[in-house]
Amino acid sequence: MHVDVLMHLFIDWSILHFFQIDETVIPLMTDSDLAKYIPKVGDRVSTVAFCRQAALSQESPSRKESILSRLRQRLSGGEGMPPKKRSSKLEGNTNAKRKVRRLEVGWMDYDEDEERYKQVKSANGGGTRHLSVEKDETVADIKVMAENIFFPNGCSKKKKRLSNYSTHMESSQIHINVSNTVDELYNKSKLKMLRLYLCTKMKTGQQPPVGVEDDHTTSQPSEVDLTDQNQAVEYLLVENRNSESTYHHFINDGASTSGNLELDETLPWDGLLTLGEGEDSHAVIFVGEGRLDVTEDEPNLETAIPEKEDDAPSETVDQSLSPPVLAGEADVSAQALSEPQSSPVTLIVRRGHCLTDMINAFKDPKIVASEVCIKMRLPNGELEQGEGSGVLRDCLTEFWMDFYDSCTLGVEVKVPFIRHDFQQEEWQAVARVFVVGWKQAGYFPVKLAVPFLEEVLCDSTTSSFKDSLLLYVSHEERSILEKALEDFNSVDTDELLDVLDAHECKQVPTEDTLLPVLSQIGHKVIIQAPMYVIKCWRPVLVSVASLLPPEGLHHFIAQKKPTAKTVKALLKFPEEMTAAQSTVSRYLKRYIGEIDCKNLQLFLRFCTGSDVLDKAILIVFIETTNFLRRPQSHTCGCVLKLPIGYYSYPDFRSEFNNILTSSMWVMDVV
Repeated sequence: MHVDVLMHLFIDWSILHFFQIDETVIPLMTDSDLAKYIPKVGDRVSTVAFCRQAALSQESPSRKESILSRLRQRLSGGEGMPPKKRSSKLEGNTNAKRKVRRLEVGWMDYDEDEERYKQVKSANGGGTRHLSVEKDETVADIKVMAENIFFPNGCSKKKKRLSNYSTHMESSQIHINVSNTVDELYNKSKLKMLRLYLCTKMKTGQQPPVGVEDDHTTSQPSEVDLTDQNQAVEYLLVENRNSESTYHHFINDGASTSGNLELDETLPWDGLLTLGEGEDSHAVIFVGEGRLDVTEDEPNLETAIPEKEDDAPSETVDQSLSPPVLAGEADVSAQALSEPQSSPVTLIVRRGHCLTDMINAFKDPKIVASEVCIKMRLPNGELEQGEGSGVLRDCLTEFWMDFYDSCTLGVEVKVPFIRHDFQQEEWQAVARVFVVGWKQAGYFPVKLAVPFLEEVLCDSTTSSFKDSLLLYVSHEERSILEKALEDFNSVDTDELLDVLDAHECKQVPTEDTLLPVLSQIGHKVIIQAPMYVIKCWRPVLVSVASLLPPEGLHHFIAQKKPTAKTVKALLKFPEEMTAAQSTVSRYLKRYIGEIDCKNLQLFLRFCTGSDVLDKAILIVFIETTNFLRRPQSHTCGCVLKLPIGYYSYPDFRSEFNNILTSSMWVMDVV
């Protein structure tokens, strides 16, 4: 046994060698002969397979090496493997060659200050454009294509006229001539992608007009960006030597107003703006945050003292604090609604900073004669896509909401209060927003107290000060005062005195004197305290006063305030509706009847852009998936789109509540 084990473990290679050479030798040793050395059948089978594999690996190369060897021979043209050659009849055939090549085209404009060409970004109408052109096209042909791309119809995105510039083509990669073809440039440069630039430079003696390019662009609105990346105070005053009067407007921080202006940056202040009264004169000013400096030609708005008014004997405010009436201010406001409007002005207002941006923009007295368009800038710096009358109404609504919160006192009715940072210039800017909002959008600030508006518009009051005071005070104070008016003896005296003391009442009221005391307090709070604001607003709002009779002001404001009944009356449903559409229409009417006054104003703003009653709301039913199901609106056309896939009223109410309580709505439809 020990000998068999040794023979099995230490088999002499020479013993097995004779049957592993080839197939003819292996049969010489039978299985019975091999069993003498390897007793187990499995070991014998494994031994024979091993010997065969070893013999093959020693004598023949692997399959991988064989394939690689054949490829090398074919590539090198070795013996037996001649390289393939094109048939002689296809020699010189160029049909397979490409006839079109791709290239990139950009735009570079000459900067006079830095004395070099600077690339124009895509946001300003430049960027990199990809073209596919014929190989035989010349550089001159590419130049014509580039001019049509960057100056469509002869005018760029920033209202630059191609006729005011000299142009030529350049490349940062190779030297080019106008006669070179695209194929020659590729063969010369050996580049994978060729890039050419259209270089423009202002012609000598050419000065682009400010705001208006020519007769073809006078109807295009000038864009006024009231924002700034750093939100700093910057003023741009551009001088026009062809006129004598001073006129202020606004300019986009990327717009070019002279040959030296940077294409995409705001320039520092470089002079005084003087423009004439002609239609082609368009003054510009960039307004950020802060106050506008008074020029030498303007009166000092803070130190000028007006003449004492004889028709206000009950005035308790020191007349020295009364604001002056600028020369021509009343005339400009009175004629604003009847005079032909000047060129449109587009204001870019920051969402969330509407109050300050609009006040800075409307400090110009002549803006009331212009057609104002609004674009909103989101907090992330991007412009909303929406534009039109709906965006204007939404901006006005946001402005007055911010004004109510920051510049007024009162609960249900609002009265402006004196602020140290609001002087005559700021208060009159607010009044101009009032005029433009009423003139263009029919927006009226209905939350302002009626006696205050009567004093501003009509120079007299007919409404009850007591009723306005009850709406001015808090709900708790109102309940105490109403209880005292109904039954003076039933009210707690201490509570009543605390309410009156909060409004600086100087006498202890009785049952007979309570009503006159409340009227006196109402006059003090609503008329006497904001008298400076009233005098600032009067000359500006004279055009609005001529359209609103004093006896109809209270009724007019009541018609503008939304209620569930009046809002339902504005809804315009299709004449024929399916069962699903009828169900959703019932959900909408029920929802309007349930929400409070605040959410009712939000509903109106969502549908029309305005929180006051103005236009009818057209209802359109749409079909969407459950994932995309939500109410949609187009404020410019006052259209409300409602999905019909609601399974219950709570689903409808939940989605509408989520929309109305959202902190911000984005106008993303043009």
